[in-house]
Amino acid sequence: MADSKPQAYISWFCPFAQRAWLALLEKGIDFEYKEVNPYDESERVKYLKINPLGLVPAIVHQGHVVYESAICIEYIDEQWPETPVLPNDPYRRAYERIWSDHISKKIVPQYYAMLLKQSHEDRETARKALLEQLVVLTDAMDKEGPYFRGSAFGMVDMMLAPFVARFPVLKHYRGFQVPTEDRYARFNRWWAAVKERKSMEKSTPEDERLVDVYKGYAAGNPTMS
Repeated sequence: MADSKPQAYISWFCPFAQRAWLALLEKGIDFEYKEVNPYDESERVKYLKINPLGLVPAIVHQGHVVYESAICIEYIDEQWPETPVLPNDPYRRAYERIWSDHISKKIVPQYYAMLLKQSHEDRETARKALLEQLVVLTDAMDKEGPYFRGSAFGMVDMMLAPFVARFPVLKHYRGFQVPTEDRYARFNRWWAAVKERKSMEKSTPEDERLVDVYKGYAAGNPTMS
């Protein structure tokens, strides 16, 4: 059932797309990488025939299309069960989904608020909220680590890592960085392990490219240059 080669529609700069990309790489799946820029009108018109939302990522497999980053991760995990992204235990799976949802609802919006907002007051509110929600998340992590649920790199790690990989964009435009004090020690230990993974090295662009491509966002105009 999972033997046909999937196509992954990805934008190199997109953290949501990188989530699915990480899952494919971690699984060692033979897939066809399809670069698409949803901000390019000519590409978008064609891409809408694949994903009616016009967003990345999308996985085309066995004549079907799957989209939305978290759903793509779970689809990949279920179709290729080797090296599981989610644990087998129902409660642990639910726990992983709870904290994946936390990232989407509590961390990602603050990232974009900090990048897009033009007033210092709004950006400072987002900065404080982002740091606080990172602490909330890391308090839920396995104490030994280094990853969210211990020694296994899983869904929560894949949901968060692409945004942390883009913290240099916030540092460049907003002077943001996660402190080194004890309160953030678990986060910093997590990131030190995550960024060394081969899947991260392969799927994460250079900081300079990210800083350049997000300059529109930093000016309050959410387009890619």
